[in-house]
Amino acid sequence: MRNFIITAAFFICYSVQSQMGIGIPNPHTSAILELSSKEKGLLLPRLTDAERNAIKQPALGLVIFNTEKNCIEIYVGSVWHNLCGDNDIAVVDSYTCNTKEGGEMMIGVPVSGVSQTITARVTTPGSYAINATANGVTFSATGHFTATGDRKVVLQATGVPVSLGTNSFTLNTNGPSCSFDRETKIHTVKGASGRIWMAYNLGATAVPTSKNDVAQYGDYFQWGRESDGHEKKDSSTDTTQSPTESPGHGSFIIGYQNWTSASNPDLWRGTLKINNPCPSGFRVPTQQEWEKEITDSNITDSDTAYNSILKLTLGGYREKTTGTFTDYSKIGYYWTTTGTGTQRVEIRIKGSSIDTKGGGAPGYGENVRCIKE
Repeated sequence: MRNFIITAAFFICYSVQSQMGIGIPNPHTSAILELSSKEKGLLLPRLTDAERNAIKQPALGLVIFNTEKNCIEIYVGSVWHNLCGDNDIAVVDSYTCNTKEGGEMMIGVPVSGVSQTITARVTTPGSYAINATANGVTFSATGHFTATGDRKVVLQATGVPVSLGTNSFTLNTNGPSCSFDRETKIHTVKGASGRIWMAYNLGATAVPTSKNDVAQYGDYFQWGRESDGHEKKDSSTDTTQSPTESPGHGSFIIGYQNWTSASNPDLWRGTLKINNPCPSGFRVPTQQEWEKEITDSNITDSDTAYNSILKLTLGGYREKTTGTFTDYSKIGYYWTTTGTGTQRVEIRIKGSSIDTKGGGAPGYGENVRCIKE
């Protein structure tokens, strides 16, 4: 009789509160059952595959512990989904690629916060691995579909875009596919002269925070040479002068006034603009274009150079004889396409003055700021 009274009181209490707490006097209001213990845990029904499969009409959300896989499993409507990550590959009927896009891609800048949301029509739950690559960037995602129907997947992007324009990304999956387009842009500013310039030096990844922002000095190009790796700060050196306009390697050539013995007036300029290191639609500016921008922007020294819309820095230059750096964080050297013979005009940003008529041998490594054609 006593046991009956206790049991009845328990169910009356439960039916009134519609909640139960074991080991806790006040279960959370969102929970119908809350367990609390510092010494014990919840022990789920333990079944083999055969015992699990013998369950008749399992309820959606039914949970067991599979003793063969040593893993918790949940019934998701048509299959048992385990939480150990070794589910069978999902079966997808179709993908819709243009559900949503996030972030922007800028040429030469490592992508951050860029994503593409797609929709998968799942017929059988399971694991998935999806990726799509183009223009130096890969969108990817891995995970598990725990239910059938339309399921959204967010692909996150990694990599560095290598060219401007719109690129098509095609899903690489175990089943059907689809494609989406993403545009790669370039960060530009409109100068006082009215011309459009890149917002930072070629090879930099963001607008510099000061004239001595070492991380945003950018690359150091030998005049007339293409982007082949030699322009990187840590590139190796080579003592063999190139007989052609394309050395075929990424080393910084030292020991010569000019890195190449070939004489081609169209390097970086002319109609062909051979070896133009700038993105498509941009090129290295002339001396006259630099001078007009400097005059119209009232640039007179390194401070006004940095405070201008161009945010010019003091990156110094790389020596043609040794490959070491000179005037680092003291003077800014920028190439122009102007010059003949053994000299090319360079723009020098000094502490208290600006020199727009300085001459530098093509063998030096200097910064480049591209201008829109």
